[in-house]
Amino acid sequence: MGHQISRRTLFRTASGLAVAGALGPALTACAGGTGAGSDNGSLTMTWWGSDERHAAYKKALATFEKNNPKIKIETRYSGYDGYFDKFNTQVAGGSAPDLLQMDTALVAQYARKGILAPLDSYVGNSLDLTGFSKTLLAAGTVDGKLYGVPSGIGVNQLTVNRSGLEKLGLKLPDREWTWNDLKDIATQVHKKSGGRIHGVDDGGGSTLQCFEIFAREKGQPFFSDDGKKLGFTADTLQEWWEFWASMRKDQASPPPAITSAAHNDLTKNAVVIGKALFTFDSGVYGAGGSITDAQLDFLPTPQGDFSGAREGNFVNGGVLLSATKASKKTADSVKIMDFFAQDPTAIEDMRLLRGIPPTEKARSLISAGLNETDRRNMAMADYISQRVAKATNALPAPVPPPKGADQIWDLLFESNLAVAFGKKTIKAQLSEFFDQAQNILAG
Repeated sequence: MGHQISRRTLFRTASGLAVAGALGPALTACAGGTGAGSDNGSLTMTWWGSDERHAAYKKALATFEKNNPKIKIETRYSGYDGYFDKFNTQVAGGSAPDLLQMDTALVAQYARKGILAPLDSYVGNSLDLTGFSKTLLAAGTVDGKLYGVPSGIGVNQLTVNRSGLEKLGLKLPDREWTWNDLKDIATQVHKKSGGRIHGVDDGGGSTLQCFEIFAREKGQPFFSDDGKKLGFTADTLQEWWEFWASMRKDQASPPPAITSAAHNDLTKNAVVIGKALFTFDSGVYGAGGSITDAQLDFLPTPQGDFSGAREGNFVNGGVLLSATKASKKTADSVKIMDFFAQDPTAIEDMRLLRGIPPTEKARSLISAGLNETDRRNMAMADYISQRVAKATNALPAPVPPPKGADQIWDLLFESNLAVAFGKKTIKAQLSEFFDQAQNILAG
């Protein structure tokens, strides 16, 4: 119930990551607004998500209102599609909500346009962020100020059909695995299955879940700090595409027709349809549950195989809770943020519906009530976040995606397909990719 099959929509719902859309020039002038919230004096709160997330929010907020009878909350919720279009219209008309669920990919754009309220003066007073790591809080921090409280730990990991592996007599790889280890196990899957199953879906065009980490392992971010150019080199992308060309040649990854069909439809994902046992698409198991009956497990994105490889994994903040600057109820909105961050009732009501809980306290509170797959999912996210925190050679967390990022992510996917279908050579596609990407960022 509540499932939305769009690949991007499910990924956003589960982890908060999304493409960075244009906000429109009219919003700058209206950022101060003439007021926000409900005409009847209630505090208005909006969010997007599945039916399960809606129900959990409403249950938790009922408890908050019982404990804070002077604060009345009017809730508005929807799916992700159209959520920010509606918010933009409300901001322009001076009727923005007081408190909203914010996307980590968009927080910088809204903060810099003066639409969101800085929260720093509340931290340590009415907003208790004990247990939140600096890395995690960075997801809601723009130009040194906090504009959003992270809901959870968002990590990039592979989803694995563990039962399928076991049927072939293969074991789940070690967590400290490499790209060569991935190629080895994926090749074994194809061989052991008699050619019926490929090992892993084609990651050559997968940006957020794998190429960005591969580039970071070489010390190269996806975007430059100012967002005006790409942060990785042509040599890095060439090596990436050559790796996946080799994977397709060895049947370790499926042919391009399967990859193309699954791009915006998770029901056609290679793991879901039984054509692969490993997938980079985290939407297969997210906030709405699983869309496959297979017994699942999880692994970090592989590490670099070369000397001097850096930690490429990173942690993002799930979704955020932010207050609008025009609101006259910011102090009350902060109380609600604090409630979701620290109150045991709210933590238990939300469970994994806004991502893996952000603190050790919260994760401990919910662990006993989780099913086996949820526990594995949470344990892997916890493992990755601890590994990133301990790493001395990791890059800083990625900067918020610039305007046009969604077009570049799509361009990477389509470019990999052009190579896979044999329409372009890798070198020809490299030149075209960098030219088009730079034009997008310059626009």
